[in-house]
Formats: sequence, structure tokens, C-alpha cells
Amino acid sequence: MSIWTSRALVLTFVLVAACGRIGGGGPSGSPPVRAVSVTSDMVTVTGPEGFCVDPESTRDSGDTAFVLMGNCAVISDRRSAGQPAVQAILTASLSEADPSQTLRGAIPDLGTFFTSEEGRQLLSRAGEAETVEVLDSFHQGDVFYLRARDSSASEIQNVSSDYWRSYLDVDDRIATLTVLGREDSPIPADTSLQTLRDFTQAVLDANASGAAPAPAPVAAPAPPAAAPPPAQPRGTLWNVGLFRRIMGR
Repeated sequence: MSIWTSRALVLTFVLVAACGRIGGGGPSGSPPVRAVSVTSDMVTVTGPEGFCVDPESTRDSGDTAFVLMGNCAVISDRRSAGQPAVQAILTASLSEADPSQTLRGAIPDLGTFFTSEEGRQLLSRAGEAETVEVLDSFHQGDVFYLRARDSSASEIQNVSSDYWRSYLDVDDRIATLTVLGREDSPIPADTSLQTLRDFTQAVLDANASGAAPAPAPVAAPAPPAAAPPPAQPRGTLWNVGLFRRIMGR
């Protein structure tokens, strides 16, 4: 199931909250949660300055996890908690662990895959390739960045159709990090990308060898990749199992 459908109500809640009143500097709200450790191997998710975890929206099954981050002051109802420079919603999805299927080896093929009909179908909230336009993509080291526009109807209220997203290996899992803007207050593409870069680096740093996980309370198998035929040229989509795992399908 895609995070777009399974997390719709969660995102709606946070987007509505972002427009509401923020409490004072006192302890009236919940303490801000700036990082959370999820999945059985304790992958840490944290964001840029001013972004905090919404514990009520975070889901962790042990095998996979979903984390939503937003304005610290809004989520904690404490103005003293601080606010980000960019009014955005950040999400992180962690795939099942599988050391035999890493993103690193597939990065050269991701650009071809996401512009293909099947790739755009997997990106689409409606599961329809024609609703998705890939606007930009590139990779930097072992991280793949994608900007796309999805014109299909969304169950999430007031979310821009454009977004930036990164894909990266975190230990034996694939992390999908997304920056979402509001439809009535869109984020410039370059600002969204920089926010995503900062988010991606924060997650990488938090999970670097020797980094201590930051525990916090949270609310409560893909098919193996087929080997590419020898005669196929580079860039031809072959590892469908891996790509479906990336998309959580």
C-alpha cells in the first residue's frame, strides 16, 4: 500500500494544525520530539532545525515504519520549541530489511525507471502513470533525488502536487524521504530541494556508524530481484522487485 493512501488522514491533521494557533512558551503542550528510533534495528529519523516528530502520526511495525515531521511549535503547542524556516511537512518511510537488495547498485537505473510507465504508475496516488510527470532527477553519491508532479486527486487536503523526494540505503533498509508543501502556499523548488538535502543529511548523520539512537515513544517480502539478461543494455528496467520495495508496494 502506498503511503499516500495509508497516511492521508495523518497528513490532513498536521496540515490543518499548521494553520492553527500555537500555545505559549509554557509546558502546556507535549515536549517536542526531535528524533525517533524505529524498526527492529532502531533506525533513527530526525530532521532539520525546527522540525519535530508527530508521535501520534508515526507508525512502527518493527518490519517497516513511517514517520511524519512538522513544525515543532505547532506539534508540541509550545512556541518556545522553535519553528522551521520552511513551512513544510516531512515524511520518512523505511522499507523491510533486506541486505541482498540495496539501492546503491540500482541508482544508475532509477532515472530510467521513474520515467517509465511502470515507474510513474508506482509514483501515482491513483496508480495511473498519466497523472505523474517527473520534473527532475539526479543522484549524488549514494542518494537519488526526484522531483515529480502528481495531478491525481489526493485524499490529503491542501497538499501541493509537486514534491521533492530522496531514496537512500540506511543499513539494510531503503529510506524514502519526502518534502511536502501546501497547495495554498507552495514552496519554491530550490527551497524544497535544500530542505530535502538537509533532511537527508540529518538522517544519514543520525545513522552513521557510532551514532547513538534517539529513542522516543511512537504509536503503535518483496520478491527477489531477477538477474538482468546479459544482452540487455544498461538502463533497461529489470529489477522490478527492488523498485516495488522502494515504493512500499
